[in-house]
Amino acid sequence: MSPVINPKAFEPDTVISTRSVWGDAVWHLDDAPPGWKTADFSIIWGFAVIDGRFSDPRWAAWCTAAKTFLWSLQVDPPPGCIRIRGATLTGVFKRLRLLICWMVSESYRGFGDLDRAGADRFLEAVGRRRTRAGKPIDVRTIFTYRTLLARLDQQGVRYPAVATLEPLSGITHGWTPPMRSMLPYTPDAIAVPLVSGALRLLASPADDVIALQALAQSAQDEALAKGMSYHRSRFVVLEAIKPFRFSTLPGEAAPWQNGPVRSTKQVRFLVQRLYEACFVTISYLVGPRVSEILGLRPGCIEYRPSADGIERFAYLVGRIYKTASSSGGKVHHWPAPPAVERAVAIMEILSQPLRERSGRPELWLLSAHAGLLGPNALIQLPVTEVIINRLNRFFAPFIGLPDHAGEPWRLTTHQGRKTFARFIGKRDRTGLHALQHHLGHVSRVMTDRSYVGTDFQLDELIDQQAQEETRAALEELLTATRLAGKGGRLIASRSRFRGRTLDGDVRAYVDFLMAETDLRLGVCDWGYCVYRVESSACFGDEKGPNPALRTQSTCVSCANFAVTAKHRSVWETRRARNASLLEHPSLDPVSCELAITRIAECNRILTELDQQIEVAHE
Repeated sequence: MSPVINPKAFEPDTVISTRSVWGDAVWHLDDAPPGWKTADFSIIWGFAVIDGRFSDPRWAAWCTAAKTFLWSLQVDPPPGCIRIRGATLTGVFKRLRLLICWMVSESYRGFGDLDRAGADRFLEAVGRRRTRAGKPIDVRTIFTYRTLLARLDQQGVRYPAVATLEPLSGITHGWTPPMRSMLPYTPDAIAVPLVSGALRLLASPADDVIALQALAQSAQDEALAKGMSYHRSRFVVLEAIKPFRFSTLPGEAAPWQNGPVRSTKQVRFLVQRLYEACFVTISYLVGPRVSEILGLRPGCIEYRPSADGIERFAYLVGRIYKTASSSGGKVHHWPAPPAVERAVAIMEILSQPLRERSGRPELWLLSAHAGLLGPNALIQLPVTEVIINRLNRFFAPFIGLPDHAGEPWRLTTHQGRKTFARFIGKRDRTGLHALQHHLGHVSRVMTDRSYVGTDFQLDELIDQQAQEETRAALEELLTATRLAGKGGRLIASRSRFRGRTLDGDVRAYVDFLMAETDLRLGVCDWGYCVYRVESSACFGDEKGPNPALRTQSTCVSCANFAVTAKHRSVWETRRARNASLLEHPSLDPVSCELAITRIAECNRILTELDQQIEVAHE
């Protein structure tokens, strides 16, 4: 039997956190990441069992064994396992609680009564459970309970109080860890109007809302300072903001909001929509988790020169909590496009009164009051569920977010991170024109020699998305019957899969190309760049195409370039835009010649797409 690493780690006065010791009936863990509920970081040992509570004296020995098992996973984990953090500890506790409740209902009196047959019956009981939506429990959830039993068996060898009646070492035999749950990204048809709507609010509407809130808050503060009641001060506020009018955005005929403002709740409503616009902007254009966004503080934008000293890059400085070895997280720098700089500046202004009142440093502080910031307002960080609720109930309708497949798309806080990784990893960014400036900025920073990222899980997510995009593009290029561009004509003349639907042969060949060759796709917004450095017309290097020299005109003459039918609209739009330029009476000769050349390039691409390539059937 392996010796216990530290017997004193399981004595009643052992410190669990700043507020709890080992012998307490409730363990209050420290440093819950931003966005978590406090209750999510509390372990309550007095949970209900079939005939009382687990903290009752009759269960004292079993409760001690359960505490020993759970705490050992943090201070003395099984060989080959890392010490689990607070968030994981509470998750294991919830599964352990279910196991104990089931064992009590089955007349067990401790872990020492549990045999392999009992463990199998428990897993069968777990498999019969249903989610809140009435759906069967996912196989990944069942696997976590198998892992719990395996850990119980492993720790039982080292801690006699935890030992089961017989070994459970084969409980995971034949099971492989299921793939991580693939949380959905936001489809382009939703993501683009979502981010565009957020960016629209960060322009002059944000200045309007900030000015309106400052006007209303100052009027209320002055009224309260004169001895008015909070209720009467509202009338003073309404009179002060009555003349306020919202601005009209460029290209629009009317103000972006109708006036006048008739209540302090309307002021708060607009401020909250600005909060959500800033959250969406940072989440979708930078990719941090919700805890990392909610933990941002004033001055979190830093500037550093590029490796060549020509440019200056902005970075969003925050902390990563999920993979950090310490509870306070680890510092990380995310590339920040100008819109994110603007979002942070807005949040610094909006949160200043809340930070001054509460003494807390976070940017995302909210007041629980329904109107303006009152003298007794409760100020705290929102939890994740609050942000999800506001994004779906208020922000999406406010910006007119379209439906997806006939149904409202449900937004979550993690979708921004997943969608950002997909944006950066996409080889074909057709349809993302509204975001090109921001995505190009982030891509440029991430590939600069001076950039050193530490968000390795985000890097892996981007690589995964890039591989998926590359696979889909290669499958499309190999099976397309219509291809344009020099590279497209070359692929069409050599591909034996033209006109075929996706099958095992196509997928196997794509697997071979991705695994055994150095073929890769460069990011291109008007076609596919089947990148080879030796034939690159934009003079790219081993990293990929040269973004400074790569244009549509350059790609047309490049042997790497291929266009499919999905890119037709890009070239039709380009042709129409240049045709309209030719109708301008003051167009100079040089610009006229350039427009004619571009129209000819578009016509050549579109003509090639219109020519049906004969499909060779075997």
